[in-house]
Amino acid sequence: MTTDNLSNSGAPVDGAAAKNPASAHGGLWKVGIAAAVVAGLALVFAGGWWFGTKRNSRSSRSSGGDTSSEQDRCKKSGSHGKVQLWKDGPYWAETNIGAEKPEDYGYYFWWGDTVGYKRASDYWVASDGSLRNFKFDEKNTPTWGKDIDELKSEGWLTQNRVLARKHDAARVHWGWNWRMPTIQELGDLEEKCDWEWTTKNGVKGYVVRGRGKYASASIFLPCAGGCYGTSLYDADSYGSYWSSVPRSDNDLAWDLSFSSSGHNTGSIHRYNGRPVRPVQGFTK
Repeated sequence: MTTDNLSNSGAPVDGAAAKNPASAHGGLWKVGIAAAVVAGLALVFAGGWWFGTKRNSRSSRSSGGDTSSEQDRCKKSGSHGKVQLWKDGPYWAETNIGAEKPEDYGYYFWWGDTVGYKRASDYWVASDGSLRNFKFDEKNTPTWGKDIDELKSEGWLTQNRVLARKHDAARVHWGWNWRMPTIQELGDLEEKCDWEWTTKNGVKGYVVRGRGKYASASIFLPCAGGCYGTSLYDADSYGSYWSSVPRSDNDLAWDLSFSSSGHNTGSIHRYNGRPVRPVQGFTK
């Protein structure tokens, strides 16, 4: 900016400076330096704001659009009890998603669902209140009828063939360090633990207990039944829990099921409603 512009803009000039051009230019030089400093500081603050905004934006995108802070998510995930049932195994949650106590059934999900549904009288209501009279069927299950490649291309699966973070009910409901178990982990739960059929506060199910040095640790899996259409069937006599892994068929996903006569891993149609028992950490 020229000194003419400065003087024409009404910048104050004292009498001595007016009589002495050199003095006037010196005064204007000082004013120019001050203005430059102010402008520089403004750019620094603006640059810091811009950089912080872009960095936060990138962090949000890299975390799948989750804008909650790491601290909030850790606090959220830390509110659920967990136990380790065998050496180098994951930690198992003590309740189902949506349950307040181990014997509560919690929410039911179709495979790949992250909303979850709870029973209200004789119909299903979304856990967030967004929908009433939901039906568990093929039409309401977007993972139904899709093979592994289709599920990957549409973002349902990772390259490791497990549900992606944004489609993992445990991560969405409980936080970033919880997840749905793999079929391998459900198989290990069956093989590496002792299962005892029992009744807990009036609810039938299995106490699943670790062995050896882990014998003091256990979880209770209630017989929550299953869902199809608007119905809940076999509650209190049958249980089935989702894994994060689909079968190669277009219609099925792996699960762990049980009744008083025994327990085993298998697969069921993805449109069925089932509870989820989250895990934390990874099997070594």
